[in-house]
Amino acid sequence: MIKVNSRLKPIFAIVLLLVAFLFSGCETDSPEAPAPLTAAVQADKKGVGPKRPVSAYHNKTLAKIRQATAQYHDVATAMAHGYAQSGECVYSPMGGMGYHYVNFMLVNDVVDPSKPEALLYEPQKNGKLKLIGVEFIVDAVAWDATHAGSPMLGDQVFDDHRAPGSPGPPLPHYQLHAWVWKNNPTGMHQPFNPTVSCAYAVE
Repeated sequence: MIKVNSRLKPIFAIVLLLVAFLFSGCETDSPEAPAPLTAAVQADKKGVGPKRPVSAYHNKTLAKIRQATAQYHDVATAMAHGYAQSGECVYSPMGGMGYHYVNFMLVNDVVDPSKPEALLYEPQKNGKLKLIGVEFIVDAVAWDATHAGSPMLGDQVFDDHRAPGSPGPPLPHYQLHAWVWKNNPTGMHQPFNPTVSCAYAVE
């Protein structure tokens, strides 16, 4: 047992409180600090979840997307960088996508994790828009002219939207969603997210 001089007891108590505080941590919840980013999920019978690559390389790609788009939590910054609202808030029985803010100057045959062609925003009860994910869009005509296969983001192959009438931009294209700012329980790259709502959309 440590004996403390009675005159030093108040000081000793303060030191103990400070040490306890430092070791307890002081993290706070923030809409811009979601859970650690990873494409991995709980294993199913086949060992991996739906459309979720689990390689370190792919997770680094997703981290690069988040780092590049963190500035766009402020939709005004996104608009200043060439993104503009395209269409209404998207929702279906499978889930939602929210509002698409697209920079059509980026729609070409280049896949750059730091420059997604579209940003996805979910309308909030307070009237603000919350960044929830991104969408990559590749011009299929330009891509197919110089590539034998579909484009990829990290280890994930893009969805093929070359058929006439495919949803999305009115041109043959490949697209891929990445829910880097809001968890999608059905898959990191699934088009619809069942946790996304358009209930507070203003059309």
